[in-house]
Amino acid sequence: MKKNIEKIIYILLNIAVIAGFAAFIFFNFDKTAQYFCPIMQKTFTTSIAGLGFMIFLPSYISGFVLCLLIKSRTDELCNAYQKRHENISIEKDENTAKIAVLEAKIQTLETALENALKNK
Repeated sequence: MKKNIEKIIYILLNIAVIAGFAAFIFFNFDKTAQYFCPIMQKTFTTSIAGLGFMIFLPSYISGFVLCLLIKSRTDELCNAYQKRHENISIEKDENTAKIAVLEAKIQTLETALENALKNK
């Protein structure tokens, strides 16, 4: 249930960010911005929409890729922990089985000892 809520919140945040960017572009589509490039010693003029796309899309895509990398690493760690937990569980079951066998042997030896003492 918690995972579903997290997914819904994540999707809603993504929709809100994209809608906010789309609204920004829509309201500033005809405006331009000037910036000075110190390397070329020139002043460039570009539209705010184009500048927004040049900044927003690469940053959004790189953030998505970063989240995928972090998620894959987390999944690997969870799988490793699960395998470790299963191995510990199997070892515990094996130890329990060994103890049961030893207790059965002790019972057999005690019964044999009692029978030997009675026959004397």
